[in-house]
Amino acid sequence: MKRKRMNRSRIVLVFLLVCGLVALGSMSAQQSAASRTGWISDESCGTQHTKPGRADCVQKCWRGGASVGHPEWKPQRAVFVADDDQAIWIVENPETVRNFPAAHVVLEAKFDPAKKTIHVEKINAAAAQ
Repeated sequence: MKRKRMNRSRIVLVFLLVCGLVALGSMSAQQSAASRTGWISDESCGTQHTKPGRADCVQKCWRGGASVGHPEWKPQRAVFVADDDQAIWIVENPETVRNFPAAHVVLEAKFDPAKKTIHVEKINAAAAQ
């Protein structure tokens, strides 16, 4: 009887430990909200647009080449290039950044490191340096 109770206690302890590890793993996989400064660009040019004056190129890349006589150039996704580490993040909701091509911005977003994507919640032009 005592042995049966000890085995049950061990099974319950192992079960709780496994549940705790699963919960911890799912929490670390969740997106983390943060405010970061960087540049709005396109997937093909990426870090090349980390200075002012490239808005025309970014807009063309977002549209694709059909409008400039190159239908083979496919539309590119909007990206955010972080100032601190030059990491490139694909913007999940590109409509939020359409008015900021090649702009230096501060944005609040949910960053998903596993997918290298962001969901922009708020965007503003960065203060001039």
